[in-house]
Amino acid sequence: MCIQNIINDSINLFYSPYCFLVIFLCFVLGSIPFGLIISYISGYGDIRKLGSGNIGATNVLRTGNKFLALLTLIADLSKGFLAIYISNLFLEDSISIELLAYLYSFIAIAVVFGHMFSPWLKFKGGKGVATSSGILIFICWPCFIMSLIIWVLFAISTKKSSIGGLLSSLSAPVFLWSLYQMNKIGLPFPIPSINLIEILTITVIVVFIWIKHNQNIKRIFKKEEPKIS
Repeated sequence: MCIQNIINDSINLFYSPYCFLVIFLCFVLGSIPFGLIISYISGYGDIRKLGSGNIGATNVLRTGNKFLALLTLIADLSKGFLAIYISNLFLEDSISIELLAYLYSFIAIAVVFGHMFSPWLKFKGGKGVATSSGILIFICWPCFIMSLIIWVLFAISTKKSSIGGLLSSLSAPVFLWSLYQMNKIGLPFPIPSINLIEILTITVIVVFIWIKHNQNIKRIFKKEEPKIS
């Protein structure tokens, strides 16, 4: 699959009915700041005034309430998974299988961008690790498990969630690419099917995850990054 084919198929996708509407609705879903809402409802106020100022589960954990942190994690992760899953239920019979893969890519990027650049928060938002993890579950859950292991190992050993998130995000396209190459070889045992557009989509998301972590990266080098509570 060459880049020109990817561009042509992406353009063809926008001739499909409801395409723009679906992508827009997924962006809106991604923009819902669950961590902020959950903290407000629970009486902890504006979570952006605590710790790293982020709206994700790790910062919610700094309230001392592990249940709220878990609830935020599940909500943010579900945004990524449900955006593609629900779209699949309604649209898989409306467009071709080839174009459906491209629609998934646009949906994935839209929901993550909604989370990162929420219009409800003056186009600021979260770092995108949990939401992109939900997308990875849909694309290839074994890769999610392997990336999760990377996160756990580095987050626990360093006691810094940002390091775990950064390294696990880098591992995701590597794992996907490895499976993609294994499929091309034709090994004698079943391997999850991965296509190039999925790898490119996750890679784009990872780039923005690292951009959103720029302050964390600076604090890590200065040894000022706060630890997990």
